[in-house]
Amino acid sequence: MRFYIYIVTIFITALLQRDANACTGTTLSVFDITADSVTLSWPTAGAVAGYEYEILPASAPQPTTGTVITGLSIRLGGLIPGTAYKAWQRTNCGGGQFSSWISISFSTPCGIPATIGISNVKGDSADINWTQVHPGANYQYAVDTLVSAPASGTPININNVRVKGLKPSKTYYVFVRTDCGSGIYSPWASTSFFTPWSVGVNNITNTPNDISIYPNPVTDILHFNFTIKEPHLITVYNSTGSVMLSLTLDADATVTDLTQLSSGLYFIKCTGKNSSNSFKILKH
Repeated sequence: MRFYIYIVTIFITALLQRDANACTGTTLSVFDITADSVTLSWPTAGAVAGYEYEILPASAPQPTTGTVITGLSIRLGGLIPGTAYKAWQRTNCGGGQFSSWISISFSTPCGIPATIGISNVKGDSADINWTQVHPGANYQYAVDTLVSAPASGTPININNVRVKGLKPSKTYYVFVRTDCGSGIYSPWASTSFFTPWSVGVNNITNTPNDISIYPNPVTDILHFNFTIKEPHLITVYNSTGSVMLSLTLDADATVTDLTQLSSGLYFIKCTGKNSSNSFKILKH
């Protein structure tokens, strides 16, 4: 009798083990990783009750339960830029049977400030703000007349700053990047602005050392007369220092179309290889 009980016990144990082994998992993939989101995907495991998933910091232990889902993929947001994560997934085979958890590690890139705004520009100062990457993010910024990005910047834990000590009638380049910690930084975001003359606009005088322009006031087409025949960078600024138009005239070009500009006062900077001239014009 004991022999038969022993055989039955082995048989039942084998059946239970077979059912447990029948609940198998799938493979897990992560793709389209951005600074704050990721897509999880896995192939079908057949006729199952569904799946569970979780995304946790890389150092967190394996979860005991997960978020229930019946589909085979999901797009998840709300992640922190520049952070290491681990995605977890398992199959719900029904009847309280689950596959083992599978996981895959990934890291979100360090988010780039999307937009840099320049306001309240004066001859010696300007207000700079940028899009917040996420609450509590740290940044570095730099403001210089050099067009190339710096190796590092001034640390700051807010997304705005007023810079002082600027010089009038200069083009400044602004660079901002996110500091995600542990020596990880986003690429630099950048923009530029022009500091107005420190005197009133009505007292600004043109300084055409080797260039003359006409007509002034202008309606649509502005003509340039270059004494030195060489390419010139033409930059048009409005009265607040924002760049409205920028183009390069080659040695033989002599006109610029200002049709797209609205009526008002503008400043033009003409930069050649060995010269720089500034003008004030009135657009009808």
